[in-house]
Amino acid sequence: MKLRLLTIALALIAFYGAQAATIPSDSLFRKLPAEVIDISIPLAANPVRIDSLPPYTPTESERWWWTRLKQHRLNLADTTVRYPAFLGFCVKVYNWADKFFNSYDSEYVVGTGKRWKVRVGSENWMDSYWLSLLEPDRLDIGMASNLYSNIGAYLQYMAVSVGYSYDIGNFFGANGDLKHRKYEFGFNCARFNVELRYHENTGGTYLRKFGDYNKGHLFRQKFSGVSLYKFGVDAFYFINNRKYSHGAAYNFSKFQKKSAGSMITGVTFNTRKINFDFTQLPDNLRPSLTVPPANYYFHYRSVGALVGYGFNWVINPRLLINITALPALAVTHCYEDSQEGSKTMLGGNFIGSSSITYNLGNFFFSAIGRIEGSIYHSAHYTIFSNISNFSGNVGFRF
Repeated sequence: MKLRLLTIALALIAFYGAQAATIPSDSLFRKLPAEVIDISIPLAANPVRIDSLPPYTPTESERWWWTRLKQHRLNLADTTVRYPAFLGFCVKVYNWADKFFNSYDSEYVVGTGKRWKVRVGSENWMDSYWLSLLEPDRLDIGMASNLYSNIGAYLQYMAVSVGYSYDIGNFFGANGDLKHRKYEFGFNCARFNVELRYHENTGGTYLRKFGDYNKGHLFRQKFSGVSLYKFGVDAFYFINNRKYSHGAAYNFSKFQKKSAGSMITGVTFNTRKINFDFTQLPDNLRPSLTVPPANYYFHYRSVGALVGYGFNWVINPRLLINITALPALAVTHCYEDSQEGSKTMLGGNFIGSSSITYNLGNFFFSAIGRIEGSIYHSAHYTIFSNISNFSGNVGFRF
Protein backbone atom coordinates (compact mmCIF):
# COMPACT_ATOMS: atom_id res chain seq x y z
CA MET A 1 0.00 0.00 0.00
CA LYS A 2 2.85 2.46 0.94
CA LEU A 3 4.76 1.57 -2.21
CA ARG A 4 1.67 2.24 -4.35
CA LEU A 5 1.13 5.73 -2.78
CA LEU A 6 4.80 6.65 -3.33
CA THR A 7 4.57 5.64 -6.98
CA ILE A 8 1.45 7.79 -7.53
CA ALA A 9 3.16 10.83 -5.87
CA LEU A 10 6.24 10.58 -8.07
CA ALA A 11 4.09 10.32 -11.17
CA LEU A 12 2.15 13.50 -10.29
CA ILE A 13 5.40 15.44 -9.65
CA ALA A 14 6.82 14.36 -13.01
CA PHE A 15 3.62 15.34 -14.84
CA TYR A 16 3.33 18.87 -13.39
CA GLY A 17 7.08 19.46 -13.78
CA ALA A 18 6.83 18.70 -17.48
CA GLN A 19 3.85 21.08 -17.84
CA ALA A 20 5.72 23.92 -16.09
CA ALA A 21 8.71 23.50 -18.38
CA THR A 22 6.52 24.14 -21.49
CA ILE A 23 5.19 27.52 -20.23
CA PRO A 24 7.25 30.64 -21.26
CA SER A 25 8.83 32.32 -18.28
CA ASP A 26 7.51 35.77 -19.13
CA SER A 27 3.91 34.51 -19.32
CA LEU A 28 3.96 33.93 -15.60
CA PHE A 29 4.63 37.61 -14.99
CA ARG A 30 2.11 38.79 -17.62
CA LYS A 31 -0.63 37.14 -15.64
CA LEU A 32 0.40 38.92 -12.41
CA PRO A 33 -1.10 42.27 -11.35
CA ALA A 34 0.99 45.35 -12.16
CA GLU A 35 1.54 46.21 -8.53
CA VAL A 36 3.17 42.84 -8.05
CA ILE A 37 5.41 43.19 -11.12
CA ASP A 38 6.81 46.51 -9.89
CA ILE A 39 9.15 45.35 -7.18
CA SER A 40 11.50 48.38 -7.26
CA ILE A 41 12.35 50.14 -3.99
CA PRO A 42 11.76 53.90 -4.08
CA LEU A 43 14.91 55.97 -3.27
CA ALA A 44 15.24 59.50 -1.99
CA ALA A 45 15.63 62.19 -4.60
CA ASN A 46 19.04 63.25 -3.14
CA PRO A 47 20.60 60.27 -1.41
CA VAL A 48 23.18 61.05 1.34
CA ARG A 49 26.68 59.75 0.67
CA ILE A 50 28.82 58.67 3.61
CA ASP A 51 31.93 60.43 2.30
CA SER A 52 30.04 63.72 1.99
CA LEU A 53 29.32 63.93 5.72
CA PRO A 54 31.15 66.83 7.48
CA PRO A 55 34.19 65.76 9.61
CA TYR A 56 33.69 65.34 13.31
CA THR A 57 34.69 68.44 15.27
CA PRO A 58 35.84 67.81 18.87
CA THR A 59 34.12 69.84 21.54
CA GLU A 60 35.97 72.46 23.58
CA SER A 61 36.30 70.10 26.53
CA GLU A 62 37.66 67.34 24.28
CA ARG A 63 40.31 69.71 22.89
CA TRP A 64 41.50 70.81 26.36
CA TRP A 65 45.07 69.67 27.04
CA TRP A 66 44.31 68.21 30.46
CA THR A 67 41.55 66.03 29.00
CA ARG A 68 43.91 64.75 26.31
CA LEU A 69 46.60 64.10 28.90
CA LYS A 70 44.25 62.05 31.11
CA GLN A 71 43.21 60.04 28.05
CA HIS A 72 46.89 59.49 27.11
CA ARG A 73 46.23 61.22 23.78
CA LEU A 74 48.19 64.45 24.28
CA ASN A 75 50.40 65.19 21.27
CA LEU A 76 52.46 68.38 21.51
CA ALA A 77 52.53 68.65 17.71
CA ASP A 78 48.71 68.71 17.49
CA THR A 79 47.71 72.33 16.79
CA THR A 80 44.04 71.75 17.71
CA VAL A 81 44.81 71.19 21.41
CA ARG A 82 43.89 74.12 23.66
CA TYR A 83 46.29 75.32 26.39
CA PRO A 84 46.40 78.18 28.88
CA ALA A 85 48.19 81.21 27.43
CA PHE A 86 51.64 80.67 28.99
CA LEU A 87 51.62 76.90 28.55
CA GLY A 88 50.51 77.33 24.94
CA PHE A 89 53.44 79.70 24.36
CA CYS A 90 55.85 77.14 25.84
CA VAL A 91 54.45 74.40 23.59
CA LYS A 92 54.87 76.61 20.50
CA VAL A 93 58.47 77.37 21.47
CA TYR A 94 59.10 73.67 22.04
CA ASN A 95 57.64 72.67 18.66
CA TRP A 96 59.71 75.32 16.89
CA ALA A 97 62.88 74.23 18.70
CA ASP A 98 62.16 70.55 18.08
CA LYS A 99 61.77 71.17 14.35
CA PHE A 100 64.83 73.42 14.16
CA PHE A 101 67.20 71.43 16.37
CA ASN A 102 66.02 67.86 15.75
CA SER A 103 65.50 67.59 12.01
CA TYR A 104 67.24 64.69 10.26
CA ASP A 105 67.48 63.17 6.82
CA SER A 106 65.12 60.21 7.26
CA GLU A 107 67.23 58.13 4.86
CA TYR A 108 70.00 58.18 7.49
CA VAL A 109 68.37 58.85 10.87
CA VAL A 110 64.89 58.16 12.27
CA GLY A 111 63.26 58.61 15.64
CA THR A 112 62.51 55.73 17.98
CA GLY A 113 58.81 56.60 18.17
CA LYS A 114 58.99 56.51 21.99
CA ARG A 115 59.28 59.36 24.49
CA TRP A 116 60.04 57.37 27.66
CA LYS A 117 63.11 55.32 28.52
CA VAL A 118 64.03 53.33 31.58
CA ARG A 119 67.51 51.88 32.03
CA VAL A 120 69.86 50.35 34.54
CA GLY A 121 73.58 50.73 34.25
CA SER A 122 76.98 50.29 35.82
CA GLU A 123 79.54 53.09 35.62
CA ASN A 124 83.25 52.71 36.36
CA TRP A 125 85.85 55.47 36.37
CA MET A 126 89.34 56.39 37.51
CA ASP A 127 91.66 59.38 37.31
CA SER A 128 95.36 59.20 36.53
CA TYR A 129 98.30 61.62 36.40
CA TRP A 130 101.72 61.91 34.85
CA LEU A 131 103.89 64.53 36.55
CA SER A 132 107.31 65.49 35.22
CA LEU A 133 109.51 67.66 37.45
CA LEU A 134 111.92 69.26 34.97
CA GLU A 135 114.31 71.05 37.35
CA PRO A 136 116.85 70.60 38.85
CA ASP A 137 116.83 67.00 37.60
CA ARG A 138 114.03 65.40 35.61
CA LEU A 139 111.77 63.16 37.66
CA ASP A 140 108.83 61.32 36.10
CA ILE A 141 105.99 60.23 38.39
CA GLY A 142 103.00 58.17 37.34
CA MET A 143 99.88 57.85 39.52
CA ALA A 144 96.41 56.33 39.19
CA SER A 145 93.38 56.27 41.46
CA ASN A 146 91.22 53.40 42.56
CA LEU A 147 88.61 52.16 40.12
CA TYR A 148 85.26 53.45 41.36
CA SER A 149 82.02 51.72 40.41
CA ASN A 150 78.41 52.85 40.61
CA ILE A 151 75.23 51.00 39.75
CA GLY A 152 72.02 52.92 39.16
CA ALA A 153 68.52 53.08 37.67
CA TYR A 154 67.19 55.96 35.59
CA LEU A 155 63.84 57.07 34.16
CA GLN A 156 63.86 59.51 31.26
CA TYR A 157 61.12 61.44 29.44
CA MET A 158 62.52 62.98 26.27
CA ALA A 159 65.44 65.17 27.49
CA VAL A 160 64.61 65.08 31.21
CA SER A 161 66.05 62.26 33.30
CA VAL A 162 65.90 61.32 36.98
CA GLY A 163 67.68 58.46 38.67
CA TYR A 164 69.71 57.15 41.55
CA SER A 165 73.11 55.50 41.66
CA TYR A 166 74.94 53.75 44.48
CA ASP A 167 78.67 53.42 45.02
CA ILE A 168 79.41 49.69 45.17
CA GLY A 169 82.59 50.35 47.17
CA ASN A 170 80.51 51.67 50.06
CA PHE A 171 78.60 48.40 50.21
CA PHE A 172 81.78 46.37 50.59
CA GLY A 173 83.47 48.94 52.84
CA ALA A 174 86.31 49.35 50.38
CA ASN A 175 86.31 53.16 50.27
CA GLY A 176 87.21 53.80 53.90
CA ASP A 177 88.07 57.50 54.30
CA LEU A 178 88.27 58.12 50.55
CA LYS A 179 86.41 61.13 49.23
CA HIS A 180 85.24 60.96 45.66
CA ARG A 181 82.28 62.44 43.87
CA LYS A 182 81.12 62.60 40.27
CA TYR A 183 78.18 64.54 38.83
CA GLU A 184 77.27 64.90 35.20
CA PHE A 185 74.63 66.70 33.16
CA GLY A 186 74.14 66.59 29.42
CA PHE A 187 71.84 67.92 26.69
CA ASN A 188 71.83 66.48 23.20
CA CYS A 189 69.98 67.33 20.00
CA ALA A 190 70.63 66.88 16.30
CA ARG A 191 72.72 70.04 15.94
CA PHE A 192 74.77 70.25 19.13
CA ASN A 193 75.73 68.65 22.44
CA VAL A 194 76.41 70.25 25.84
CA GLU A 195 78.01 68.43 28.79
CA LEU A 196 78.77 69.58 32.34
CA ARG A 197 81.02 67.36 34.48
CA TYR A 198 82.22 67.58 38.06
CA HIS A 199 84.82 65.24 39.58
CA GLU A 200 86.47 65.17 42.98
CA ASN A 201 88.88 62.61 44.41
CA THR A 202 90.96 62.69 47.58
CA GLY A 203 93.05 59.95 49.13
CA GLY A 204 92.48 57.12 46.68
CA THR A 205 95.63 57.24 44.55
CA TYR A 206 98.48 54.77 44.01
CA LEU A 207 101.99 55.49 42.78
CA ARG A 208 102.80 53.42 39.67
CA LYS A 209 106.15 54.91 38.64
CA PHE A 210 108.59 57.07 40.59
CA GLY A 211 111.77 58.02 38.76
CA ASP A 212 114.37 55.27 38.88
CA TYR A 213 112.75 53.52 41.85
CA ASN A 214 112.28 49.79 41.19
CA LYS A 215 114.68 50.27 38.26
CA GLY A 216 112.08 52.40 36.52
CA HIS A 217 109.56 49.55 36.35
CA LEU A 218 105.90 49.80 37.27
CA PHE A 219 104.83 49.12 40.85
CA ARG A 220 101.80 49.87 43.02
CA GLN A 221 102.02 51.70 46.35
CA LYS A 222 99.38 53.71 48.20
CA PHE A 223 99.94 57.47 48.23
CA SER A 224 97.41 59.62 50.11
CA GLY A 225 98.97 62.93 49.09
CA VAL A 226 97.04 63.44 45.84
CA SER A 227 93.73 65.28 45.44
CA LEU A 228 91.79 66.36 42.37
CA TYR A 229 88.97 68.83 41.80
CA LYS A 230 87.69 69.32 38.27
CA PHE A 231 84.71 71.12 36.76
CA GLY A 232 84.25 71.36 33.01
CA VAL A 233 81.80 72.37 30.29
CA ASP A 234 82.05 71.13 26.72
CA ALA A 235 79.77 72.34 23.92
CA PHE A 236 80.15 71.14 20.35
CA TYR A 237 78.30 71.45 17.06
CA PHE A 238 77.85 68.70 14.45
CA ILE A 239 78.52 70.00 10.93
CA ASN A 240 76.78 67.07 9.20
CA ASN A 241 73.85 67.07 11.61
CA ARG A 242 71.29 65.98 9.01
CA LYS A 243 72.93 62.57 8.50
CA TYR A 244 74.97 61.93 11.67
CA SER A 245 73.29 61.31 15.05
CA HIS A 246 75.45 61.48 18.17
CA GLY A 247 72.34 60.68 20.20
CA ALA A 248 71.89 57.33 18.44
CA ALA A 249 75.26 56.20 19.83
CA TYR A 250 75.22 57.74 23.32
CA ASN A 251 71.65 58.71 24.26
CA PHE A 252 69.56 55.91 22.68
CA SER A 253 67.21 58.60 21.32
CA LYS A 254 67.51 57.89 17.57
CA PHE A 255 68.24 55.09 15.13
CA GLN A 256 71.13 55.50 12.67
CA LYS A 257 70.03 53.71 9.47
CA LYS A 258 73.13 54.32 7.30
CA SER A 259 76.76 54.87 8.25
CA ALA A 260 77.73 58.54 8.43
CA GLY A 261 80.27 60.82 10.07
CA SER A 262 80.60 64.50 10.87
CA MET A 263 83.19 67.14 11.59
CA ILE A 264 82.66 68.51 15.09
CA THR A 265 83.58 71.97 16.32
CA GLY A 266 83.05 73.55 19.70
CA VAL A 267 84.48 75.07 22.84
CA THR A 268 85.76 73.59 26.08
CA PHE A 269 86.19 75.12 29.50
CA ASN A 270 87.50 73.44 32.62
CA THR A 271 88.92 74.33 36.00
CA ARG A 272 91.31 71.97 37.81
CA LYS A 273 92.87 71.89 41.24
CA ILE A 274 95.55 69.22 41.56
CA ASN A 275 97.56 68.82 44.74
CA PHE A 276 100.68 66.66 45.18
CA ASP A 277 101.72 66.59 48.83
CA PHE A 278 105.15 64.97 48.88
CA THR A 279 105.42 65.38 52.65
CA GLN A 280 103.24 62.23 52.74
CA LEU A 281 105.60 60.31 50.48
CA PRO A 282 106.48 56.84 51.84
CA ASP A 283 109.99 56.60 53.32
CA ASN A 284 111.21 54.06 50.77
CA LEU A 285 110.58 56.56 47.93
CA ARG A 286 112.09 59.69 49.45
CA PRO A 287 115.66 58.98 48.21
CA SER A 288 114.36 59.11 44.64
CA LEU A 289 112.72 62.54 45.08
CA THR A 290 114.77 65.28 43.34
CA VAL A 291 112.89 68.24 44.86
CA PRO A 292 112.19 69.20 48.49
CA PRO A 293 109.38 67.12 50.05
CA ALA A 294 106.79 69.91 50.01
CA ASN A 295 103.24 70.53 48.85
CA TYR A 296 102.89 71.22 45.11
CA TYR A 297 99.56 72.80 44.20
CA PHE A 298 98.36 73.49 40.65
CA HIS A 299 95.23 75.59 40.23
CA TYR A 300 94.38 76.59 36.68
CA ARG A 301 91.59 76.99 34.16
CA SER A 302 91.64 76.30 30.43
CA VAL A 303 89.55 77.68 27.59
CA GLY A 304 89.98 76.13 24.17
CA ALA A 305 88.58 75.40 20.74
CA LEU A 306 87.55 71.85 19.88
CA VAL A 307 87.89 70.49 16.35
CA GLY A 308 87.34 66.78 15.80
CA TYR A 309 85.37 64.08 14.06
CA GLY A 310 82.77 61.46 14.94
CA PHE A 311 81.65 58.47 12.89
CA ASN A 312 78.78 55.98 13.20
CA TRP A 313 79.23 52.54 11.63
CA VAL A 314 75.93 50.75 11.03
CA ILE A 315 77.08 47.12 11.07
CA ASN A 316 73.48 45.91 10.64
CA PRO A 317 70.07 47.45 11.44
CA ARG A 318 70.53 46.53 15.12
CA LEU A 319 74.26 47.10 15.75
CA LEU A 320 75.93 50.54 15.81
CA ILE A 321 79.56 51.42 16.59
CA ASN A 322 80.80 54.98 17.18
CA ILE A 323 84.25 56.53 17.55
CA THR A 324 84.69 60.22 18.36
CA ALA A 325 87.93 62.20 18.84
CA LEU A 326 87.93 65.85 19.96
CA PRO A 327 91.36 67.45 20.50
CA ALA A 328 91.49 71.07 21.65
CA LEU A 329 94.10 73.81 21.75
CA ALA A 330 93.59 75.77 24.95
CA VAL A 331 94.79 78.87 26.72
CA THR A 332 95.68 78.00 30.31
CA HIS A 333 95.64 80.57 33.09
CA CYS A 334 97.15 79.78 36.50
CA TYR A 335 95.72 81.39 39.61
CA GLU A 336 97.87 83.25 42.11
CA ASP A 337 97.69 80.42 44.65
CA SER A 338 99.09 77.98 42.07
CA GLN A 339 102.61 76.56 42.30
CA GLU A 340 103.98 79.01 39.75
CA GLY A 341 101.75 81.96 40.62
CA SER A 342 99.61 83.85 38.15
CA LYS A 343 100.59 83.21 34.56
CA THR A 344 99.07 82.40 31.16
CA MET A 345 100.37 79.79 28.74
CA LEU A 346 99.26 77.42 26.00
CA GLY A 347 97.85 74.04 26.91
CA GLY A 348 95.74 71.32 25.44
CA ASN A 349 92.67 69.20 26.14
CA PHE A 350 91.41 66.00 24.61
CA ILE A 351 88.11 64.12 24.62
CA GLY A 352 87.83 60.65 23.12
CA SER A 353 84.83 58.35 23.25
CA SER A 354 83.57 55.11 21.76
CA SER A 355 80.32 53.18 22.01
CA ILE A 356 78.71 49.93 20.91
CA THR A 357 74.90 49.96 20.85
CA TYR A 358 72.60 47.03 20.12
CA ASN A 359 68.87 47.60 19.59
CA LEU A 360 66.40 44.75 19.89
CA GLY A 361 62.92 46.14 19.34
CA ASN A 362 62.34 48.61 22.16
CA PHE A 363 65.20 47.12 24.21
CA PHE A 364 68.73 48.54 23.95
CA PHE A 365 72.13 47.43 25.23
CA SER A 366 75.28 49.55 25.18
CA ALA A 367 78.89 49.78 26.26
CA ILE A 368 80.42 53.28 26.34
CA GLY A 369 84.03 54.34 26.97
CA ARG A 370 85.31 57.90 27.40
CA ILE A 371 88.62 59.55 28.24
CA GLU A 372 89.08 63.23 29.01
CA GLY A 373 92.57 64.70 29.42
CA SER A 374 94.29 68.00 30.10
CA ILE A 375 97.92 69.03 29.50
CA TYR A 376 99.71 71.60 31.65
CA HIS A 377 103.23 72.50 30.46
CA SER A 378 105.66 75.15 31.73
CA ALA A 379 109.41 75.54 32.03
CA HIS A 380 109.39 73.68 35.36
CA TYR A 381 106.50 71.19 35.28
CA THR A 382 104.52 69.07 32.86
CA ILE A 383 101.25 67.53 34.06
CA PHE A 384 98.98 65.28 32.09
CA SER A 385 95.81 64.43 34.02
CA ASN A 386 92.92 62.42 32.68
CA ILE A 387 89.65 60.83 33.77
CA SER A 388 88.66 57.52 32.18
CA ASN A 389 85.09 56.29 32.27
CA PHE A 390 83.40 53.05 31.19
CA SER A 391 79.69 52.27 31.46
CA GLY A 392 77.32 49.48 30.51
CA ASN A 393 73.58 50.02 30.07
CA VAL A 394 70.44 47.95 29.55
CA GLY A 395 67.19 49.76 28.88
CA PHE A 396 63.68 49.79 27.43
CA ARG A 397 61.78 52.45 25.46
CA PHE A 398 58.05 52.89 25.86
